[in-house]
Amino acid sequence: MAAQTTNRSPLTQALKACYPALGATFVISMFINATMLVSPLYSMQIYDRVLTSRNVTTLVMLTSIVVVFLILYGVLEFVRSGVLARAGVQFENHLRRPLFETMMKAELSPQHRLGQQVIRDAETIRECLTGGLAANLCDLPWTPLFVILCFLQHFMLGMVALVGAAVLFSLAIITEIMTRASVNEASRLANEANRFAASALRNGEVVRGLGMGDVVLDRWAGAQYAHIAVHSAATERGAALHALVKFARLTVQITLLCVGAWLAIDKEISPGAMMAASIIMGRALAPIEQVIGQWKRIVAFRTSYNRLENLFQALPIGETPTELPAPKGNLEVTNAVVWPPNASRPAVKGVSLSLQAGESMAIIGNSGSGKSTLARALAGVWPLREGTVRIDGAEYSQWDQNRLGKHIGYLPQDIELFSGTVAENIARLGKVEPNAVVAAAQAAGAHEVILRLPNGYDTLLGEGGVALSGGMRQRVGLARALYGRPRLVVLDEPNSNLDEEGERALGRAMVAMKAAGCTVIAVTHRNLLLSHVDKLLVMSFGQAIIQGPRDEVIGNIRGNKVALAATTERPVTNVTATTGATG
Repeated sequence: MAAQTTNRSPLTQALKACYPALGATFVISMFINATMLVSPLYSMQIYDRVLTSRNVTTLVMLTSIVVVFLILYGVLEFVRSGVLARAGVQFENHLRRPLFETMMKAELSPQHRLGQQVIRDAETIRECLTGGLAANLCDLPWTPLFVILCFLQHFMLGMVALVGAAVLFSLAIITEIMTRASVNEASRLANEANRFAASALRNGEVVRGLGMGDVVLDRWAGAQYAHIAVHSAATERGAALHALVKFARLTVQITLLCVGAWLAIDKEISPGAMMAASIIMGRALAPIEQVIGQWKRIVAFRTSYNRLENLFQALPIGETPTELPAPKGNLEVTNAVVWPPNASRPAVKGVSLSLQAGESMAIIGNSGSGKSTLARALAGVWPLREGTVRIDGAEYSQWDQNRLGKHIGYLPQDIELFSGTVAENIARLGKVEPNAVVAAAQAAGAHEVILRLPNGYDTLLGEGGVALSGGMRQRVGLARALYGRPRLVVLDEPNSNLDEEGERALGRAMVAMKAAGCTVIAVTHRNLLLSHVDKLLVMSFGQAIIQGPRDEVIGNIRGNKVALAATTERPVTNVTATTGATG
């Protein structure tokens, strides 16, 4: 079963897509290494024929042949680089979508949340495929062939080459043992320092406003120092081993020349054979030295591969569900239990509700009562631990999330807008249809306010763009939620940052949504929205303590002398008393 899971892994499939290119690279490497034999053969002929015969014609002909082979070598190197670049493109194309979907899943699973590290891991693997490492590894299998050629020159030359190759391979193993742990630790510390820096930048206003700059700098500097200390130690150790490898390679080549000269003096080989063996030996040891020189990348590749593979296996991507017809908006929730990410207990416990298309409901309760958590579950943002959420009879799990999201409008409590124009943000970063964008903005009561921006709907937001106020972000976020005429709209504190004019616009939007037959759920602490909803749900400690038609619930609560936040613009207090009084 585990083997089947591995075979279905997106990472494995992406690498399999590169196999034809890697196979072609291996074959091309064979011809590249064959063309490299022209250099020792040329040297042998120069020493054994040209210098003894003093024949210029022979020299010219030999040189012409060598030039042809060198041109062929250059062409083959160019072709191999192109093939590896295409392998990287294939890898990227196959991994892009499953990687993004798994990243989105990982955000809901704290133990698997890796943030941008996932993207860096994929980039590391792609660079190893397209860079010199893959080419060096394809050259490595031809090292035994060059050692055999040294044996063909003379047994002693072959033994020197064999011992030299064995020494370098041993140094490669030593490099692996001595650098693996420190490289992994340096990577972990670097990730921690980067995450802290990113968090500090996101909270830049708080850092500056509360005078926390020095403290934050000290903590970040401490994290960076720990990373740099480990990284420097690993780099120095790797540099020392690489220097030892270079020393060993040069020693082997000098030893080979010494043995070759001794054999030439004894006339057991020719001087040309001595020079040819030295060049062949250099070519045999070069891939080993290059691979050892890039050992840090090999360790990084293995670490990235294992991390991504574990992530894909822990959060597998299921089959794409059958496409269902567009929903009308009938919502049914049965015994919903929701655990927020990284929480030790559920925030919503066994909540049930039912809304027909076109009905609206307000959810009220004290802070921490589970209102926003329930809203996220109803919008499909957070999964249920138990229970079901159905729209038009189909569970959310029976929908492709991207298709379902087209029919849902969601306004979160904390609104984030993307880098792009106002129109692109309202259009959910899809193709901008001007009529639909303006209609959504008008429905949200944001049209006139957007027109007052420097470039109206074409105003650039995000880095290098305009910074919107909290109320303006809320209006644009509401327009984004209403874009495309969704059948279910979930609003989490939609008026928390609105002024009086904005609240009136929101009220008009609620009326328009109801008239359009849209099912609306709003989490609120204010009384304005209550006049526009059909039903009311009061929550306390994650449970629905009372729900029903709006007037009936309000009358029931008032009759039991319980303070209702929506009617006094204060959070609900003593909500548990309602349960006891109403039975």
